[in-house]
Amino acid sequence: MAVIVKSSIKLSKAFDTWKAMVKSQENRIKEMGIKFLFAGTEKEYPTQLHAIMMFPSMEVLQAFGADTELAEIRRKGGAVIESGVMIPI
Repeated sequence: MAVIVKSSIKLSKAFDTWKAMVKSQENRIKEMGIKFLFAGTEKEYPTQLHAIMMFPSMEVLQAFGADTELAEIRRKGGAVIESGVMIPI
């Protein structure tokens, strides 16, 4: 069963930097079965990213959160990992 997740995270770099990082990980994300339904920043706070993602299962969501290599790649892309909040909806 697919899991839809609303996430928010602070960015230390521009949205375009984060977006390029996601693009560079496109194959990995696809292999995991993850899809971005929406990603964008707040108009007043361009360092606050919001995304809606679809995971094929709760296990994949947990694996995504536990992937330390991917976390480091995300960090280099501007994601402030410690600020991230992911809410299944």
